[in-house]
Amino acid sequence: MTQPLISIITVIYNGAATFERTIQSVIGQTYPRFEYIIVDGGSTDGTLAIIDTYRSHIAKFVSEADKGVYDAMNKGITMASGDWLFFLGADDILYDNEVLASVAGAFGGLASPLGLLYGNVVGPSYKGVYDGAFTFEKLLSKNISHQAIFYTRKLFDRIGHYNLRYKAYADWDFNIRCFADNNVQTAHLDRIIAEFGEGGLSSRHDVPFLREVLIPEKLTMLAETGPRRLRHLPAYDQWWRLIRNAGIRRADELEELARLRHFGETASGTSVPRCLQTMARWQSRIPVKTLRTGILSKSLMFASYLIHLLTGAI
Repeated sequence: MTQPLISIITVIYNGAATFERTIQSVIGQTYPRFEYIIVDGGSTDGTLAIIDTYRSHIAKFVSEADKGVYDAMNKGITMASGDWLFFLGADDILYDNEVLASVAGAFGGLASPLGLLYGNVVGPSYKGVYDGAFTFEKLLSKNISHQAIFYTRKLFDRIGHYNLRYKAYADWDFNIRCFADNNVQTAHLDRIIAEFGEGGLSSRHDVPFLREVLIPEKLTMLAETGPRRLRHLPAYDQWWRLIRNAGIRRADELEELARLRHFGETASGTSVPRCLQTMARWQSRIPVKTLRTGILSKSLMFASYLIHLLTGAI
């Protein structure tokens, strides 16, 4: 049986300080059937000289201006020839030389050509290994690191490419679309895939993603499971931060978002729990600067939680 071809895609812009280590982690793999694709955004810091040094190990390469990291990743998808696609950042490294061999050995466990296989990662942002197997509900609380995921090529034909409207979390949006599609098979491999660097994009500024994808999906799930789960303080705190970070200042904004589901489709009958409406109204009376001050925001959230708990709203 022919071993599947894996396309490893790195997008980079002025990443000379860390990039050579990334390349070495790729070319040191024992698995022979991979192509390495580099999409550069027009670097001026020595990145191109590093690429030139390793040119014999690079299957495809382009250096040109782009519209950001997800635009560059979409270019990489178009350039890829592999059966499976994997995105490795310019300051990330594959965890060891057997990563691709281990993952390729697990591909056979997926019966569908529409699928994704993901493992775990380690990095400075986490204490320990991140983050095990995911359900759809778990995915609505945290994302799977893209450094952990291998996607079948045909998956992008069905799901589409990364949505450039979401500047910080187009990958999270894509993963949600995958998990929401019953025709897409997902599987977890209990293995560390990569060690990621300290770079990254902030979710704080991705208001369109929060409003158009994450909050509508979470409201739908909350309507199905009931507001009593908000009795759990971490769940209540997450909603406090979502409403704050999305800039929701009126209760009726939540009602509007509740009518959005699965990326623009209208969902009838989804109601917003009263405690979330009250949360939005309360936050509307608090200066934004105060809401974004850690200890003050936590204190206000906890006071809101206690009031709702004692009054039976949750």
